[in-house]
Amino acid sequence: MPVENRKQRAMNSELYLGHERFLELNGQLRETYARLDDTLAHSLRMMASMIDTAQEIGLEPERGQKLFRKLQTFSGNVMSSREDLISVHLEATRIRMRTDQAVVSEGCYPYKPYGLDDEEPTTAEQAPEQKLRVVG
Repeated sequence: MPVENRKQRAMNSELYLGHERFLELNGQLRETYARLDDTLAHSLRMMASMIDTAQEIGLEPERGQKLFRKLQTFSGNVMSSREDLISVHLEATRIRMRTDQAVVSEGCYPYKPYGLDDEEPTTAEQAPEQKLRVVG
């Protein structure tokens, strides 16, 4: 969204959020993405290790299948949780756009902090309009 539109929304805001609270929530969102990504990566590495171990010890195929299915379900649940977080993030952004923080774009991806001064960022500093998307 262009900076001018953001400023207009902030001036006509229905809700007061405050910049400190915005930064706190933004940091929590980023940390949650990072933790989910770490959990997903760890679970996939663990799955690979368990498959390797099952082969090394000669585990019966039916026992391995049961274990691998449960591991796949777990990893899928982590991915589903990440998709749910994206939905939460998008809804929170819609709400933020009704607040005095509509003018702020420092939480947008890719992350490019613009500072807290009243000056508009120069064209070189502005990130293109972006939408969150699920990357497979």
